[in-house]
Amino acid sequence: MKYWTFTEVKDKVRKDLGLEQEEFVTNSELMGYVNDAIDEAEAGILTIYEDYFLAKPVAFDIVAGQKEYELPENIYASKIRGIVYKGGTDIYSVRKFKERDDFWGHVELTDEFDDDFYHYIIYNDSASSKPVMHIYPTPSRSVPNGFRLRYIRNANRIENTGDYIDIPEFANFIIQYCKVRCYEKEGHPNMQSAQGKLEFYRDQMVSTLTDKIPDGDNTIALDLDFYNDTV
Repeated sequence: MKYWTFTEVKDKVRKDLGLEQEEFVTNSELMGYVNDAIDEAEAGILTIYEDYFLAKPVAFDIVAGQKEYELPENIYASKIRGIVYKGGTDIYSVRKFKERDDFWGHVELTDEFDDDFYHYIIYNDSASSKPVMHIYPTPSRSVPNGFRLRYIRNANRIENTGDYIDIPEFANFIIQYCKVRCYEKEGHPNMQSAQGKLEFYRDQMVSTLTDKIPDGDNTIALDLDFYNDTV
C-alpha cells in the first residue's frame, strides 16, 4: 500500500488540474488543504472505527513522589484504551476514576482508597498547555517502566514537503478534497462534478471502515506482552 508524501500529493493535484506552472494556489495553501482533508478523514475514521488509530503501547517510569504524568504527544483527545501496572510480581489494570469515587471530598484530601491499586484521572484545564494524567495515590516508590499505556493516536499532520500521510487507504479522498478546494478558489465550472466525486470517495471510506468492524465483537485485545516483560 502506497504512503503518499505531501510532495507527491501536491504534484498529482497540480498535474491533474493543469496547475504545474501556476501559483494561483500556492504550495502553502495546498499543504493547508491536505491537513484540512486529514482532519475530515480522521473525524470520519474515529466515528466509525477508532481502532484504525490504535497506537503501539508505550511504557513509562513511575517516579516516587510524582503524581502528574504527561500523555503521549500524538494521543487523540486523551483517549486512553487501558493502562497496566507492573511492579515485581504485581500486575493489574489501572482503573480510571468514576463519579462514585467521591473524588473531591475524599481522594483529594486524604489520598486514601478502598484498595492498594493505582487509579488515574485526566486533567485538561485551560491553565495547562496539554492534558496531563494524575495518578492516585501518589507513588511512594519508583518503578522503571511501571506503567504501559494503550491509546488512540492522531493522524499525522503535514508540516514538511517530505512528510507522509499515514492514512494510505484514503489518499484518494485527500487528493480529491484538495482538487475541490482548488476549484472552489478559482470558481471553476467543474466544481460540482468534483464535489460529487469527493462524496463518492467519502462514502467509499465509510464502507471500507464499516467492513473492518468485527461483527458483534467490541472486546479490547489484551496487552499480553507486558505480562511477559521483566521489570
